[in-house]
Amino acid sequence: MRKLNAYQNALAELEALQNKIASLEQSDELKKGLEFKKKLEALMSKYKMSSEDLLSMFGANAAPAKSSGKRRAPRPVKVYKNPKTGETVETRGGNHKTLNTWKQKYGKEKVESWLVS
Repeated sequence: MRKLNAYQNALAELEALQNKIASLEQSDELKKGLEFKKKLEALMSKYKMSSEDLLSMFGANAAPAKSSGKRRAPRPVKVYKNPKTGETVETRGGNHKTLNTWKQKYGKEKVESWLVS
């Protein structure tokens, strides 16, 4: 049954993407952008220029400014499974609504013992 559900979900996603593509193709903004790209590629081939040549001509290869702050690595996903209901919760932090409800109902230590991964 899982494969069937996955297949049906994938078909629904595919249909949604096809609808999105169809609506984008009707957009005047996209049509202008595609026309610009086509003309730019024609110019580049006429003058035998590559996209790298074009980028270096406009200074896109310059080193980007370094940010002063360091980014923290993303927290690992924790999965909790309630043995009474079989419900699972995936969270990266402690502010998950269902997880907090469980902690109020069963106690923090008990819920922490339900940690699967």
